[in-house]
Amino acid sequence: MLRSAQNAIGLAMVICTLAGSAQSDPNGIQSYFTGKEVVLKIDMPGTQQGVDLRVNKDQPMNWKEYSNRLKSNGAAIRKGDTARVTGVVVKNDRIEVQLDGGGFGTFLDDSSTTVNAKAVDKSDYEKRLEKQISNTPDPDQKRALQRDLDRERARRRRQEDNNQAAAQVASQIKTQQVAENRLRGGSRFNLRWAGPIPADQQTPATVMKLLADYVSFDTPQQGGEPPPAAMQNTVAVAPATAQLKRGMKISEVTALFGQGRQLSESVSNEGLKTQTFQYLSGDQKVEVIYVEGLVVRYSISSN
Repeated sequence: MLRSAQNAIGLAMVICTLAGSAQSDPNGIQSYFTGKEVVLKIDMPGTQQGVDLRVNKDQPMNWKEYSNRLKSNGAAIRKGDTARVTGVVVKNDRIEVQLDGGGFGTFLDDSSTTVNAKAVDKSDYEKRLEKQISNTPDPDQKRALQRDLDRERARRRRQEDNNQAAAQVASQIKTQQVAENRLRGGSRFNLRWAGPIPADQQTPATVMKLLADYVSFDTPQQGGEPPPAAMQNTVAVAPATAQLKRGMKISEVTALFGQGRQLSESVSNEGLKTQTFQYLSGDQKVEVIYVEGLVVRYSISSN
């Protein structure tokens, strides 16, 4: 009887494990979308909150909420831009479609823009003067010590003022850095159901239908027809910056530009590693954002 009960418990655990595995990628949604490129039909807010689409409502988009997120965080991906699906998370009542890293603001992202001024403690000299004044009965000596103490306290206040000014400058710099990180961190769509997602809606076709007003899954084909044979020997080699494309591996970019300089690295809640590298190519500076070792966004500027 005991063995039968143990077997039943074991079978139940196996079933639960299989069910959890199925829920992690129901009907291949994750494997179908991850890595694909899409073209955006709307601007995407630079935050991990992204865009919420409430599936069970006649109007899925709350345009006021969407507008507020754009105003607060700026647009990380612009209408008409091509973005890569870097992650798909399926939960009980929603599906998250993450683009170019999924959005800035996860627990690993430093979103604070405040730098506190460093406190200046009393020096040993100031403490000694206070003690001497307290223990000196001579009025003239006490006045002389007080003048020294006033000068020492004024020095400490000047240092505190300097620290406060430095903290304000550092806060301004950090505010700019956070704003730049928001614009580089991607965004996401959150497809939200009023309750558990129906089994027949956990399909790639359903996700594409729900996103059809906001995303195009038909991206332009890269390249074109090869040049005529008579001209093949005279075709100029494209510069390195022209060969850079989304989806390239770090090793391929390194082959184009040489070893770059890493500017930042972070890991999202879902374990996706995002890295930012800077490369120099002639008189141009190239900044590339990788997610899991693949190029998802880049910018080229004068060096």
